[in-house]
Amino acid sequence: MKTIKALSRYYYIGLIIGYFTKKDVLDWTDRMIEGNEQFPYELIEISLSSHKPSVDLASKLKQIYGEEILQEPLYQLLGELVNDFKIGRIIEEELFTYLSSLHYQESEIVLDEDLSYSLNRLDDAYYLASEGIYGDVKTVCKEGIDELNKYKEYIGRIKE
Repeated sequence: MKTIKALSRYYYIGLIIGYFTKKDVLDWTDRMIEGNEQFPYELIEISLSSHKPSVDLASKLKQIYGEEILQEPLYQLLGELVNDFKIGRIIEEELFTYLSSLHYQESEIVLDEDLSYSLNRLDDAYYLASEGIYGDVKTVCKEGIDELNKYKEYIGRIKE
């Protein structure tokens, strides 16, 4: 059940920042139901929610992991964002959009102080560089990747 809670947080964070689609969450939910004898009832509710808005699915995902603050799903997602950027699956604008969303969802996601500071700094630096006010985008992007590269070690730690 711990894995389902961790994966619920992983998909919750990915959904609210736009990294995962509603279909991604529904597909994962169906796999969890099919592959496990015991699972939270909220998975059934999510599975039956294809017509509901993403915010409703996010709410159900949050109910599954509850008040427990699991950081590993967040770190795995950060590692995947860095990896996706490095292999060209997402471009720098998408990467910084996801990072900015993480920063602005801080109260919902509960970021540790160091990560919060890093995301805030990167968000500001990217904005200033992309608007031509200060710095250049390539340098900010390289610094961001260098700083977040440590999260790549979390990729694959939480498995279905």
